[in-house]
Amino acid sequence: MTAKHSSNNWFPSKSLLWVLIVVLTGVLITLIYIRFISPKSDFQDLDEKNLPAIKVIIKNGCGVENLATDYANYIRNKNIEVISVADTPHPIYNKSLIEVKKEDRQDLKRLQKMTGIQRYTLAVDSDSEAPFIIILGADYDTFMKR
Repeated sequence: MTAKHSSNNWFPSKSLLWVLIVVLTGVLITLIYIRFISPKSDFQDLDEKNLPAIKVIIKNGCGVENLATDYANYIRNKNIEVISVADTPHPIYNKSLIEVKKEDRQDLKRLQKMTGIQRYTLAVDSDSEAPFIIILGADYDTFMKR
């Protein structure tokens, strides 16, 4: 006399099966959160007023009179410290840009968010007075919304 084994009984109990499904679902949700949701909130959750001011030099690149000074006044309430204002040697800039002198991606993203200027160029110079130079082009009015 041999015991008859049911072919439908491949898992010992249904309650154990449900526990396993719940645990695996929890692991899957945790992995999705870590992979896709968590990386996006790296520095954005930090309040700008709790971060150090970003030091910049502002240059007028399009030849409009007093533009660098006017823009420095415009951004004075943002978390940006203007080290100096100047004109570029030649007023040839059609588009405004941020010149990155000391590579810091996090501060660059902060500066882009505060100014609205997305275009940037790397011109690393460890002897620079400020880590960023904002060069205002002919499109400056796009970034000076009143």
